[in-house]
Amino acid sequence: MTTHRSVGRQQHHRERSAAVSLGSLPTTLTTDYWVVDETGRLADPSRVADLPGAAGTDSPHSLAVETSPCESCAELHRSLTDRLRSTVTAAHDRGCRLLALGIRPDLLADDSPFPGGQPPPSATAGTRVAFEPEAAAAADCYNTLLALDPAFTCVNTTTRADGDQRYACGRPSLSYGGPPGRYRTTGDHDAPAGATTDRQPVAWLDGGSRIEWRSLDATTPTLLVDLIADVTTILQEAAIRRLSIESFGNGFDADRVVLPTPEWRAIYTSEAIQRGLSSVLLRAYLERFGIETGWYRAASPSAVGGVSSSELPGLCRRRASDLEADLGVSPLG
Repeated sequence: MTTHRSVGRQQHHRERSAAVSLGSLPTTLTTDYWVVDETGRLADPSRVADLPGAAGTDSPHSLAVETSPCESCAELHRSLTDRLRSTVTAAHDRGCRLLALGIRPDLLADDSPFPGGQPPPSATAGTRVAFEPEAAAAADCYNTLLALDPAFTCVNTTTRADGDQRYACGRPSLSYGGPPGRYRTTGDHDAPAGATTDRQPVAWLDGGSRIEWRSLDATTPTLLVDLIADVTTILQEAAIRRLSIESFGNGFDADRVVLPTPEWRAIYTSEAIQRGLSSVLLRAYLERFGIETGWYRAASPSAVGGVSSSELPGLCRRRASDLEADLGVSPLG
């Protein structure tokens, strides 16, 4: 089981930083998981329908687990694992298991229904993280989260058969919509008519009082909360520094935080989609914000994809066991 970094030696520093820079930063986490049966194949929707969270997704093969608003990453981890354990137990009672993968598992097979194509939105699973910053810090928090969109690759779970990041199937297009020197401001959160806001990596909620980051994969709680802890630390540091947007020198620099231009942000996101953490350019970018990419490369299970139909059920069973081990729950059967 992966060692949890953000609950322990780093947590005191994270919470102390929050008190100095952002004050209270309530955070809510919602994560999707696929439901498979005892054989490792997608469970029949009738077995999924009455599970907790089954109404929270668009797919009849998945469910959503949501935490309460939490004041620290330690509390967030406890809330997620407690609720997820209850959901796993309920699934076991129905002869089912939960699976943490960003793509519907049957689409990982070489003969998937969408070979080389674009699956429907309900074929992807992910995580939504809602932050509630103080009003004075909201715009900078939004802009910093946009710059951190490529960090989703730290917890990427799936790839295409040709090696591309499979998470690209559900990625949003990036566009510049704010005034000079900013990506967006608190006055820009109303989406144009017909816009598909559900595909935006960062979105304003509740009239701008909350900011939702939608760039994470459906991975295990340990890895997920560790990345959220890293992102929270960056938000805390950014809140007490001057913010600028430039083509080069992105990251923390003395008393400044330098965010990339929209063009460079698109380049970093493309690197995350196509090459993941094998990209030297992307690793250097994330490291300049303080994200230890080497730790994620070592701790994350290998991204999967392009497996045969005969191998897929066994893969799903192993990944279900990984999630159960992370939660300290006995495997089904």
